[in-house]
Amino acid sequence: MDKKYSLSSMMYAGAFKYNPVLIQCVALCPVVAATQNLKDAFFIAVAVFADMLVTSFISSLMLKKTARFVRVAVYLILGLILICPVLWVIEFRTLVNMSFTMRVFLPLVAINSATAVHCETFAVKNDVRTAVNDSVAAGVGIGTVMVICGALREIIGSGSILGRSFNFKFTLPGMAMPVGCLVILGFAAAVLQSVTSRKTKVKPERTEVSAQPEEVELDVDGEFEPEQIDIDLTYDNDDEYAYLLSSVNELIDSFTSKENSEEEDNR
Repeated sequence: MDKKYSLSSMMYAGAFKYNPVLIQCVALCPVVAATQNLKDAFFIAVAVFADMLVTSFISSLMLKKTARFVRVAVYLILGLILICPVLWVIEFRTLVNMSFTMRVFLPLVAINSATAVHCETFAVKNDVRTAVNDSVAAGVGIGTVMVICGALREIIGSGSILGRSFNFKFTLPGMAMPVGCLVILGFAAAVLQSVTSRKTKVKPERTEVSAQPEEVELDVDGEFEPEQIDIDLTYDNDDEYAYLLSSVNELIDSFTSKENSEEEDNR
């Protein structure tokens, strides 16, 4: 695999430097609406990761020569085929008590913009291994942001996490609303941008300059003869030449008029 698309570089770029949520501003709907607590955020993050992984794999393997409008429909179908059975298994075959948010937004993960963007811009243009690495990096980036937002919103909004109370003296219930998540995303994007800009900042190269003065010899015995300097007033532009000529004529007229007026006064 090309060094440009190595796993380590793709993980750094996809999950950190070019985070899909904080930098590319995709998948904002599930992040804002479905991360009211850590539990919901974790299940939504797992669903997004699985959807991106499977869809990118199939897109790179089978959909490179397919028309774009057909590929977009296939992304939706693949997401529904993957997520809906998993949703049914979690709800009826496990002891996990699903919230209303999970029931609503887990199926909507099938149409998230992050999957379509990465499949169209990267997966269908590269080999399967590279496409899978890209989807893993993007999924980790999106999942990390979701888990952080869910944990912070639950702690700040209700003073608890996963049923464990911290007995805070005051809480901010507004953080459980979508505006609270937008505030967290804004601060997180600012911090990420600051960190990445510091790491990628190029320091100017320093050039060494000699501090020792150079000796200059002056010939004081010789005689100085000024050279005649010819001034070339040739201009390629006719307008500039005309403007210069008119200025010179005005200057001459001003001197001659002054001399004539002085002669008349003397008379």
